[in-house]
Amino acid sequence: MKKTIIMSAVVLSLVVGAQSVFAITSSLDLGSTGANVTELQTYLAKDSNIYPSGLVTGYFGPLTQSAVQRFQTVQGIVSAGTPETTGYGRVGPVTMARINSLMGSGGQVSWDASPTLSVASVQYSSNSATITWTTNELTQGQVYYNNSPLVFYEATGPRQQPYVSGAYSTDSGNAYNHSITIQNLQPNTTYHFLTRAVDSSGNMSMTWPSSFTTNQ
Repeated sequence: MKKTIIMSAVVLSLVVGAQSVFAITSSLDLGSTGANVTELQTYLAKDSNIYPSGLVTGYFGPLTQSAVQRFQTVQGIVSAGTPETTGYGRVGPVTMARINSLMGSGGQVSWDASPTLSVASVQYSSNSATITWTTNELTQGQVYYNNSPLVFYEATGPRQQPYVSGAYSTDSGNAYNHSITIQNLQPNTTYHFLTRAVDSSGNMSMTWPSSFTTNQ
């Protein structure tokens, strides 16, 4: 018997009661300014071990960069190198997705006029799973999955897509409706996965990983 689960919503902002939950919507580097930096600093300042100074200035300076590095290390994203070589100290797609996920905004990241992904539905049995979702423009759908937690290599510059570990499957592309079936799974096993969408211009959106457990 197959089961169906609905994974966490993919949104850039949502309303809870009378309060809005904001998200970081662009990659950030040393020298960046603006509302996204303010959101970043506000979030990081909640943990004095991550951001001891707690300054919310709207300017991405050395103190903010050090805080981002601590966050990346604690979250297991990246812990060495430079922004240019490994993404260490910059807020690229993976770091942005994790912060947005922890802030409660669903974990989607994007840039430019990027596609928006709907909530993913997962229907699974003991040895297969079908993941379906929609996008607001024509895109190629992508799914990364593994029976161990996915590992990321942060993107090191604008419009670069991050490396994601695990197996990889795509649909035929140029569609609004996406459905990818994964075969040959192991029974009673937890699988971690994320969905991505890439449009014809190379703009990408991705989600923070979710998981499902196959039937016995």
